[in-house]
Amino acid sequence: MSASAAQMTVSMASGAEAGHPVVVVGTGPTGIRTVQELLRRNPDLPVVLYGAEPWEPYNRVRLSALLSGEARLEGIQNPLQLPASSSVVQHHNCPVLRIDCEQRYLVDARGCEQRFRALVLATGSSPHIPAVAGMNKSGVFTFRDLDDTQRLLARRTRSRRIVVLGGGLLGLEAARGLQRAGTEVTVVDHAPHLMARQLDAEASERLREQMLGFGVQVLLKDGVSEVLGADCIDGIRLRSGRLLACDTLVVATGIVPNIQLALDAGIAVGRGIRVDDRLRTSAPGVYAVGECAEHRGQLYGLVAPGLEQAAVAACHLLGGRSRYRGSLATMRLKIAGLPVFSMGRTGLDEAPGGLRTERYRDASGSHYRKLIVERGCLKGAMAIGDWPELGRLQESIGRGARLWPWQLARFRRTGRVWAEPEAEHVSQWPAAATVCHCTGVTRGRLTRALAEGCNDLDTLSQCTGAASVCGSCRPLLLDLLGSDARPPVTGSRILMLSAVIGLFATVALLLAPAIPYNDSVQASLRWDGLWRNGLFKQISGFTLLGLGLLISIISLRKRITGFNLGSYDGWRAWHVLAGVLIIAVLITHTGLRLGYNLNLLLMLCFAGLLLAGVVASGAIALEHALPRAVAQRTRQLSLWVHILLLWPLPALLGFHVLKTYWF
Repeated sequence: MSASAAQMTVSMASGAEAGHPVVVVGTGPTGIRTVQELLRRNPDLPVVLYGAEPWEPYNRVRLSALLSGEARLEGIQNPLQLPASSSVVQHHNCPVLRIDCEQRYLVDARGCEQRFRALVLATGSSPHIPAVAGMNKSGVFTFRDLDDTQRLLARRTRSRRIVVLGGGLLGLEAARGLQRAGTEVTVVDHAPHLMARQLDAEASERLREQMLGFGVQVLLKDGVSEVLGADCIDGIRLRSGRLLACDTLVVATGIVPNIQLALDAGIAVGRGIRVDDRLRTSAPGVYAVGECAEHRGQLYGLVAPGLEQAAVAACHLLGGRSRYRGSLATMRLKIAGLPVFSMGRTGLDEAPGGLRTERYRDASGSHYRKLIVERGCLKGAMAIGDWPELGRLQESIGRGARLWPWQLARFRRTGRVWAEPEAEHVSQWPAAATVCHCTGVTRGRLTRALAEGCNDLDTLSQCTGAASVCGSCRPLLLDLLGSDARPPVTGSRILMLSAVIGLFATVALLLAPAIPYNDSVQASLRWDGLWRNGLFKQISGFTLLGLGLLISIISLRKRITGFNLGSYDGWRAWHVLAGVLIIAVLITHTGLRLGYNLNLLLMLCFAGLLLAGVVASGAIALEHALPRAVAQRTRQLSLWVHILLLWPLPALLGFHVLKTYWF
C-alpha cells in the first residue's frame, strides 16, 4: 500500500485532534505492547485502552500451563506497566461496536463515544470452526482465550474421552493440558504429520513419540466429518469412516482474524486488515497490528511478529520513521516437556526447489537438528531437543548468513555449526538479535534497559517484558546481567604491532618496485650481491626454510597434548614475530622481485599466507573490542585461508629448490 497525503501521523494532526487521546483496541499481548511502546516514547501521552474480555490483561502463551496445572491464574497475568505520570484509561469487558474514521470517534458497548487522534486496532483473532455438522452441540470447545481455558478446566474433571481436532501448536498444548490419569486423549489431524507448518516428518515423528509417551494417541491423515450425539456429543465420525467415542471435542484448527469492526468502518480488508510497511490501514490515522493485520499478503499467527509490529506502529504514530519488513516465523518452546525449535523456511514452507538440507541425529535419538540452506545461505532450521547454538542460529537466519562447506561438514558430524560448542555471550549479539522470542525483545533493548538502571532480573523483565512468558530466555538475561568486559588477550600489543608491520611489509612486497642492481661494478656498496652471489642466495633461502619450520611448531603446541613447552600465548607471539621476520628475509632473498611462472606462484602463495596471518593477528589483538561474532568469523576465515594456502607451499618450495640446483 503506497503512502498518501491522507495517511497522517499524530504529529500532523490538527489542533483539535491533538487534544484527543490515542486509542488502542485490544488487550492481548500486541495491544499491551503498543501502549507500552507509546508510553516509552512519550510517558505523558493520553491513551485509552479497550478490551472486550472481562479479564485483566493476561499472557495467552501461558494458557496451556494454566490448563495443565503448571501455573496459577495470577502467574499468567500481564498487567499494563504504567509510569507514575501516565494518562492511561483502561476499559475492560467493554467491546468497541463501531468506528467513524472520518469524524475520528468510536462507540463502545456502553453507548459512549470516544474521540481519538489516532487509533490502533489490535483485535486479534478467533478460533476457526470447521463447517461440520454437529459443531454446535454441548461438549464442543475451542482453546483460544482465558474463557475457553476456564471452561475446559471445569470440563476436565468429568471428561473420560477427549478428542482434540488439530495437530498444531494449540492442539498439542490442549491435549497435553487435558491429559490426566484415567482420561483418554486423542489428537486428530488431516496433515501427514504433526505441526506440519513448522516441522518435517522426522521431527514430527519424534514429537509424536513424545505425545504417545504421555498417553496421548495421535491419528493423522484424517479429519472429522460429523459430530455425533443428540444434544450432547458422544462421538465423532472421521472422514475415513472410523467412529471415535468421546464426551469432549476441542477444536484447534487455526484462527480467523477479527476484521468485522474494520470492515464495517469501510477500512480495506483481505484475509486481514490490510496495512502498509508503517502498519497504517486505508483510513487516515488508523493502524492495525498483530493477528488481525495483513502485511504484504501475509498473516502472522504468533506473538513475536505482533510485538514487532506494535513497536513500528508506535514509533511511526509519534513521528518516527520505522518500517516493518515482515517477520521470520519463529517457534521456540517446550511441547509436552520436549524442546522444539523452528525458524525460517521449515515444514510446508520448505519448498524443495533450490534448497539443500543437512541433518544431524545423535546416537541416543534424543536430538534431531536440521539446517535449510539456499545457495550457501542459511534460510531455516529446526530441532527436537536442546541446541546450545540457537541464539546464534536465529541471528544468522535473520540475515541469511553464509555457511561454508566445512561448517556444514562439522554440523553433520557433531551437530554444531560453529567450532566452539558454547554459543557466544548474549552481550555480544547484534543489537537487532531477538533474545526473548515470546515478547520480541531484542538485545539492544535489553542493553538500553540495563543502562537505564534495570540491574536485576525482575526489574529487567518487568521493564522489557523479556522472560515474562515461557521463561526459556531467563539464562540469557542472567548472562547479560552478569556480563563483564572481555580483557585483551595476552600479548595483544605485540600481535597488533606485528599485524601492522606485516601488513605494510606484505603490501610493499607485492606492490613496491624492485630494488635495482648496481649500475657499476666499481660501486663501494655492492648490495646486489645478495641476489647475484650464490652463497648469499643460499643463506637467505635456507633461512626462510628454517623459519618456516620453526614457525610451524605452534601447531604442535596447539594440537599435541603432551607438548607443554612454554605457554601457548608465548608461542603465538613468536609465531607472528617470526612471520614479520620471514617477510624481511623474503625481501632480502628476492629484492622485491616477484619473478615469473613457478617463482611468481610461490611468491603469491607466500604473500597470501602472510596476509592471512596479518588478518588473524589483528583480529586476535582486537578481540576484546570487536563484536565476538565478527572476531570469531574473521579468525576462522583467515585460519582456513592460511590452511588452504599452506598445502601447495611444500610442493612449490620443493620444485623451486630442485630447479635452482638442477639448472
